[in-house]
Amino acid sequence: MTLRSATPHADGAALPPPDAVGLAHSDRLAALIAERIEAGPLSFAEYMRLALYMPGLGYYMAGAQKFGADGDFITAPEVSPLFGRALAVQCREVLDELDAGERECIVEFGAGSGALAVSLFGALQDRAELRYRIVETSSELALRQRDALVAAFGVEILGRVDWLNALPDKVQGVIVANEVVDALAVERFVKRSAQAGDIWQIGVGMAAPGAPSPFVDDALEPTPELIAGVSAVEADLEAPLPPGYASEIGLQVAPWVGAVGASLERGVVLIADYGYPRRERYSEERGRGTLACYYRHRAHDDAYRWPGLQDITAHVDFTAIAEAAAPSNLDFLGYASQGAFLLGNDLTGLAETASAPLERELDRIVLASAVKTLTLPGEMGERFQVIALGKGYDRALRGFSLQDLAYRL
Repeated sequence: MTLRSATPHADGAALPPPDAVGLAHSDRLAALIAERIEAGPLSFAEYMRLALYMPGLGYYMAGAQKFGADGDFITAPEVSPLFGRALAVQCREVLDELDAGERECIVEFGAGSGALAVSLFGALQDRAELRYRIVETSSELALRQRDALVAAFGVEILGRVDWLNALPDKVQGVIVANEVVDALAVERFVKRSAQAGDIWQIGVGMAAPGAPSPFVDDALEPTPELIAGVSAVEADLEAPLPPGYASEIGLQVAPWVGAVGASLERGVVLIADYGYPRRERYSEERGRGTLACYYRHRAHDDAYRWPGLQDITAHVDFTAIAEAAAPSNLDFLGYASQGAFLLGNDLTGLAETASAPLERELDRIVLASAVKTLTLPGEMGERFQVIALGKGYDRALRGFSLQDLAYRL
């Protein structure tokens, strides 16, 4: 299986080809993107938005299976429901402290297959006043999430779950964003000289007829926003990025955190994703960037191959999330590896409880393997990080009781 944290390695030419229906779907999206390019230069962020979110055609907006064994990659909730149950321990602590009554809710931003909703809500369904709200722009994914919840809890569960196209107002509770920030569209750049901020912007142009992918990188004059963003990154490093350094920058991170801050009236935001603090995110060893594509459990770096049929992501700059907190009226509450966060929320005890009724040794081995995948440094334990922001909440979060990595930000 391919975890979303996997390092791109597959040769684009060796990827298994899509079937005729998938290829026709990709060709339709590619044609629409080509029309946009004919009208003028296309930034990579705009290409990424179209490839992932074009209504009816983008990767997250169409009907192909994306998550799990039959999709393109595996996320933590698909590895084991223990991920959601441990997350629920943290959510319960926050909800108990808030005592929000009939207004308390969990808001999950981008619920994917619905696996996290099933495990998280399942662990909290005893809270009679709890509402579970899912922010989902894909009607196809919303239907899959609905089916997963009904299969787990029966149709009556729909009376306690809402699907929204945008974050609601005045949230009192917990906002959860698992593997959301990595899918925000990024800009790409190349450093031209040793001078800070001297960059080319990587745009998207048309490939030659017969090329494996319909599009290629194309140099653009950088926008003022991109220059300012890269300059701010370099100001936080020990030295300017060297000439030839290529990478990505998430200019949408701050607006996204701002929207979350505007939505949250009182409570906590939990963001789990793969990435690094800024100094590690832009280290010398990552001088070719972190852009990754996922297709049929193969990770590779050709973002232009079969648009609409593959996921496109980039590693998260967690320092950017922390920096966006204060301007968004949010407080920084904690930062740790996913492994430490889950263990701080009693993952070991939850695993023991889940293992007790198992009769087959094979089932116990599978459970133990899932715990290792979620927590070990070489798996998802350190490649994934958890950062917490809050408003009107000043209690220490138990998820950060075993580890505090704030100094690395």
